[in-house]
Amino acid sequence: MLNKDTLSLINDLGQTVTLKKVATGAYTVSTGTVATTTTEYTVKAYLADYTLSELNAEFIVRGDRKAILPAFDTSNVALPAPDEGDKISGVGDEVRIVSVQTIYEGSTVVCYICQVRE
Repeated sequence: MLNKDTLSLINDLGQTVTLKKVATGAYTVSTGTVATTTTEYTVKAYLADYTLSELNAEFIVRGDRKAILPAFDTSNVALPAPDEGDKISGVGDEVRIVSVQTIYEGSTVVCYICQVRE
C-alpha cells in the first residue's frame, strides 16, 4: 500500500529534478584542494515543506524542505541512494541534502525522504 501511495504522490504531484551525486576524490597537496566529481540523475520528486510542529532548532530549521525521491529514475533505472551533501536542482533553485531516510516495503526500497536545505 505504501509503495502505491508514495509512487502515486510522486507521479501525480512531483516535478522532474536532477539529483547530483557528489563524490570526493583525493586531496592534492600541491594545490591544497580535494577533487570532486558529480554524476547527475534525472528523477521525478515530490517536494514539501515541513510543518511547524516538525521544526526544531537542532535538526530541522525554518526553510528546510522534504524531497521524496523514488527508488528509480525517469528511465526506470535503479537510483543510487542519495547521501548527505548531494544536491537536487530543478525546483527553481539548488538545494543540498542534509539527511536521508530510506523507506522500505519488505526488503525493497520504495523511496528516499531527503531533508534539503538551501
